[in-house]
Amino acid sequence: MKQYLFLGDSITDADHLFDPANLGYGYVSLLARRPEYVDARFVNRGHEGFTIERVLQMLRRDGIGGHWDAITLLAGVNDIPVELFTSHSRIPLLDLLCRHTSTILLLEPFLFDEPAEYSVWHPYIEKESQIICDLALSYSAHFITTDSILRQAARQEGVDAITTDGIHLTPHGNTLLADLWHQAFTALFHD
Repeated sequence: MKQYLFLGDSITDADHLFDPANLGYGYVSLLARRPEYVDARFVNRGHEGFTIERVLQMLRRDGIGGHWDAITLLAGVNDIPVELFTSHSRIPLLDLLCRHTSTILLLEPFLFDEPAEYSVWHPYIEKESQIICDLALSYSAHFITTDSILRQAARQEGVDAITTDGIHLTPHGNTLLADLWHQAFTALFHD
């Protein structure tokens, strides 16, 4: 049985501790219900408010388990400003993940255009995304673009259709994120 681990902040968490399946009500749960993954085991270890440093601390404290067929990490908005995490957390975290899988997927953090006060965060998100993309190349991990795609969907379909507050996702937004993960994941094995 394939085993997939998901790490991150509230987007991954999605109230998974209140879900009988322990998957939450976000993109991880949507992926686990897809027919393509019916024989796979999905584990959600996302936590609301987590930074990269806190993900690393959790894994060092609680362990990561044995071998995973893929590990996904989505975190970053809580890590602004970028200077706080560039080398202190991401490199040790990726070193740790590499010991437990050969397939790491790094989802780009995202932030919407509304509310307007988030506009000042976009340069930080862009810088952070570039750092994550560069690290993905260094670690032979897979970078999944999300920010521009989700923001474009919000412009086309309406912000309220995709996000509840400019950071968190609606059910439709979670479906889009699950689709992005699925497309990237299946492309890894069909190239």
